[in-house]
Amino acid sequence: MHFDVSPGVVKVPVLGVELQRLFFLANPPVVTPYARFDVAGTENIPRTGPAILVGNHRSYFDIPAMIQMMRRTGRTGRILAKKELFDVPVVGALASALGGIPVDRAGGGQESFETAAVALAGGELVCLLPQGTIPRGAKFYDPVLKGRTGAARLAAATGAPVIPFGVWGSEKVWPRSSRLPRMLSLTDPPTVRVRVGPPVEVLGRSAAADTRRIMAAIVDCLPPRPARSGRPRRRRSGSPPPAAADAERHLSQRGTALRNGI
Repeated sequence: MHFDVSPGVVKVPVLGVELQRLFFLANPPVVTPYARFDVAGTENIPRTGPAILVGNHRSYFDIPAMIQMMRRTGRTGRILAKKELFDVPVVGALASALGGIPVDRAGGGQESFETAAVALAGGELVCLLPQGTIPRGAKFYDPVLKGRTGAARLAAATGAPVIPFGVWGSEKVWPRSSRLPRMLSLTDPPTVRVRVGPPVEVLGRSAAADTRRIMAAIVDCLPPRPARSGRPRRRRSGSPPPAAADAERHLSQRGTALRNGI
């Protein structure tokens, strides 16, 4: 047991270094040549002390994007992920050794909530995706993000600041419909962008209202959509339906409106 890290964090014997830190060092962006990373705004993440990092969920490749975001802070952290990931042979054991926190959604997630609270009390970063799963169909393009209340409740219980971030482009590397990422795009790999915003004001009076503020702040980290310039006359195969394109045009404005109107 190591008393300078929260329970569940593994250190490498003799070296006394967190396994996650070695993993970060061994995973620079060049390890994934089929994707580029563009990360900005990490100065909004505290250099010391606890913080809750919250972002949107677009792809299974969001986790590597989050790792690149955290690498730039020089800090390690605990990432919450669905319990099913930890049930996968080898992958689950590695996720646990790296300090991942399994979330049992069927059981209400109380155990993961308590584990995350302990990590925050120890001054760690805790990273989670309040949407819980990648939205399906037209909901993928919904300009209003809906999330679970876990981040808001953690903030109210611990006093840790909530730092929003937006991820986009990860779905081009690993679409939900694919079993594996697209690893052959070596000559012109897609760019995965991460933008970190300023802390969200969490009042602690209503988890639902605070969650709406958090999700609106995440939307504010996302870019205006190209569809702003006008709806294409002809829908191409694989492009979002007209209603979804209209929704994307207002993504940024709706996020700001939600933030100001609550």
